[in-house]
Amino acid sequence: MTRLLAAFTASLALAIAAPALAQVPAPGQPGSPAVPLNFPPQPGANPTANLLFDAMLAVARAAATNPAAAQSAALSYQHAVQSYNLGDLQRAHSQAIQALIDANRQQPHPIPTLMPQIVQPVPRQTLIPAASLLQIDTDAWVAQARGALTRCPSSELAAAQAHVANAERADRTGSFPQARTEARAAVDLCATPQR
Repeated sequence: MTRLLAAFTASLALAIAAPALAQVPAPGQPGSPAVPLNFPPQPGANPTANLLFDAMLAVARAAATNPAAAQSAALSYQHAVQSYNLGDLQRAHSQAIQALIDANRQQPHPIPTLMPQIVQPVPRQTLIPAASLLQIDTDAWVAQARGALTRCPSSELAAAQAHVANAERADRTGSFPQARTEARAAVDLCATPQR
């Protein structure tokens, strides 16, 4: 039974394959291509065949390191092989060189982007209350009076120190107009007369 089944399977396979084989003409008969268009030539046949072989190796190397260059090089290589098989050696030679150039193209490096500088926010100028402005002006007068004490003539020094002490006391208590008046008096006492 197994022999019968094996014989039936073999005859069925032969019956299916025979018409398919009959549709493809044998090489040398009319209608059969001598060489398929995408079949690479044997290296060593001529310089163009050697160049095509080198291009094929370059495409294979580029596929591992630079896929974009390998894709472009593979297209040029396929055109070169087709041109070679059609007998156009000049075009096959130039396309093989182009495939080599494409395969050896450097991988594009990403352009480094500059990190933007963080812009510090500009501080807002706030409105200062009028009482604070008066206090700032008074503090400036008191500081000027203290500075004037360093160059005050000895005859006026005691009176100027009393005015500065009164100005500082009035400044601490919040009596700003009185503090300014006392500070101005100390500055005036210590001013050297112009001759």
